[in-house]
Amino acid sequence: MGNDSSRREFLRLASLGMAMSTCASGALASDSKLFGVPLPKQVLDFIPRKPLNYIQFAEAVVELENEADHRGLPGSPLEIGKAQSLVDLAEALYQFAMPRLVALIDRSEPIDPDFADRAGELLAELHQSQHELPEALTSGQLGLGRLLTPMRRERYLVEPEPAQGGIIYVPGAPPASAAQMPATSSDGNDEAEEVEVPISRSRDFTALKPEYARLFRKLVVRPQYQESVDWHLALIRKSRARYEKVEAQTGVPWHFVAVTHGLEASFNFRAHFHNGDFPLTARTRQVPAGRPTRWLPPSDWESSAQDALRLLGYTNQSDWTLERTLFRLEAYNGLGYRLLGVPTPYLWSFSNHYERGKFVSDGKFNASARSQQCGAAVLLKLLADAGDIRLESAA
Repeated sequence: MGNDSSRREFLRLASLGMAMSTCASGALASDSKLFGVPLPKQVLDFIPRKPLNYIQFAEAVVELENEADHRGLPGSPLEIGKAQSLVDLAEALYQFAMPRLVALIDRSEPIDPDFADRAGELLAELHQSQHELPEALTSGQLGLGRLLTPMRRERYLVEPEPAQGGIIYVPGAPPASAAQMPATSSDGNDEAEEVEVPISRSRDFTALKPEYARLFRKLVVRPQYQESVDWHLALIRKSRARYEKVEAQTGVPWHFVAVTHGLEASFNFRAHFHNGDFPLTARTRQVPAGRPTRWLPPSDWESSAQDALRLLGYTNQSDWTLERTLFRLEAYNGLGYRLLGVPTPYLWSFSNHYERGKFVSDGKFNASARSQQCGAAVLLKLLADAGDIRLESAA
């Protein structure tokens, strides 16, 4: 560290490590290199262990891409962002890596299943950094497709902004700080505006129908996410035949299958539809564990999807209007955001209706965290505006 240039490089790497505060669980190999370049011992000692794993995860994705290119695997129309630098990953590794891993699976799945599994395993690990355990899986509501009365959480653990300090428990009511959460913006800009109508705290479908219709009608994609949502639309269109096959076997609309697949498994066709667990050759390990109960080769994704949809009672439902679809999605994930006055990212992430605030683990809400997944309502709006689907409104 004998000159200003070296000191600047050290500080850049160290601050990057501190910025990446969440680590995907897993067992990526640990070493002292970053993209093949040895790191100074001072940097290794300074960067916390978990963020370093995040850096290594990014390296693993790039190495897999390089191997795919070297082996001459065919390209994919889903390839995106391969020139993105490591510095851009500090707060958005999921956004960086998820599309690239999906593209690797798309490139290799038809001709090299083993390589596709390697990409699928990485994607399953990455998925857990964003996945939130749905309330329906812990509330005793399995098999109730309409999900009219999901379990009310007894209390919420809320982690305020750092300046506030401490952790507070909220017994069924928004904290005093909830009113200071960033407001929604009607024009897609980051500047906050006063919301027209606060988010309802109701858990009743009839009461929520007008809100769903209003928010969907006024939904605008935030400009910084436009490239990402365009990619999502291309992916869903490319995979439509697989989703339609599941629709034919379950009666669940293909577009509902598609958006649920994105949120619950990060569009991983090498992992279980239920929760993104890898591999498909074994039953699920996380909640809901042990699914499917009868699981023998060929252990295909479509069969996993059918089991998940039947388990949740979505099969043979007759009402798939816009409002019922949005309610079914939100109720499955959990209505806890409403008690905090925050539009759920499960529906509205990447849109003008959502800025930040996320349950980072079961029952623990972080007002500063921001979802890196594209919300289900945004995906449905993309498909509807493009003419791929028609969503009827409830009477």
